[in-house]
Amino acid sequence: MLFIGTTVVCGACARQRPIETADVLTARRDADAAKVQMVTKKLIVDLVEHVAAKQKDFADGKSKIPATVDVLVVSGGGDWGAFGAGYLKGWNTLPAGPMSMPKFDVVSGVSTGALIAPFVFVGTTESIDQVVSFYRNPQPDMVKTRGLLFFLPANESFAEVPGLERELRDAITPQMVAAMAKEAQAGRVLAVNTTDLDMGQPRAFAVSEEAIRANKSGDYETLNRMLLASSGIPGAFPPREINGSLYCDGGVVGNVMYGARMKREDSFGVTWKRLHPDLPIPTTRYWVILNNQFNAVPQTVQPTWPAIIGRSVEVGIRAATVVGLRHLVAHAELTTLRGEGKCEVHLVAIPDSWRPPQEGIFIKETMENLADLGEKMGKNPASWMSEVP
Repeated sequence: MLFIGTTVVCGACARQRPIETADVLTARRDADAAKVQMVTKKLIVDLVEHVAAKQKDFADGKSKIPATVDVLVVSGGGDWGAFGAGYLKGWNTLPAGPMSMPKFDVVSGVSTGALIAPFVFVGTTESIDQVVSFYRNPQPDMVKTRGLLFFLPANESFAEVPGLERELRDAITPQMVAAMAKEAQAGRVLAVNTTDLDMGQPRAFAVSEEAIRANKSGDYETLNRMLLASSGIPGAFPPREINGSLYCDGGVVGNVMYGARMKREDSFGVTWKRLHPDLPIPTTRYWVILNNQFNAVPQTVQPTWPAIIGRSVEVGIRAATVVGLRHLVAHAELTTLRGEGKCEVHLVAIPDSWRPPQEGIFIKETMENLADLGEKMGKNPASWMSEVP
């Protein structure tokens, strides 16, 4: 009885957000959608001019590399993001060539990919080493359970992430934000995907634009919230409130982010034709790093609700990811056929044959193993695939 009473009382102690009517929320959703579209148009125009400048440099002999639009897509995968971080480190060591690591024009991340993305966007050897170190050295309080009563409905999540919050805030220094802002002002784009729980839909955040604002104001709170929201596994990690809406992991609505929701008239190819009708459209190259395996590891699932829910979520996200990647390949083919620019898709994932040396999350041995695997594969251009298995 004491246990039941405690549960009821604690349930009543949950943080309450002011309830807004459906009409108010709908109006806010429409206003936000208009704002997002306006920002998207600006980002694409800036990107077109950024790439056009690269094309002119090549034509004038100032650059030996033909202009391409290089888009890095880093998926979710929790602590398995160690693979992606290691892969980028290995890839960064390749000598100049057709499959060497480019300076990305667009970087997108979802969940753990959102934590990796800013460091790749800055793109220095030091910033990439920094994110690899983050994944190789998980702290004991990276994920911390809320104690015996973790399951109470008053809790925002089963666990807290004090270590993750601390490490991220320590990494997002004034120097880091200034470097992000500089790259953003050059026309490059950094974006992360989240799930807007209030509106029930995906919400992409232009972190590159937020970096410009944060660099001017010195206030990095919203930038940090964007990254933590994208990596906030629903129910497991705390959600984040940004501008009045509640956000969680972008993997709920899509584990890879490549602009699928963008209107055709706002796309890179159509915008390029409008602004530079006499110039050929550069090739777009999508580089997708999947911090997971294409196929689930078979296992005997016990008939308990935690086991069933956990396995169901894992299977659902993996299936949706494969569908999303197939859609990306089809989108690339359609864009090419429409004459809106040739598109290539390059994919890499954790091999299906790999097995974690130790079960559990944020286990140092497992993350070190994945970082080593990623680094080895990153040094081998043959590890890239052009089709979804």
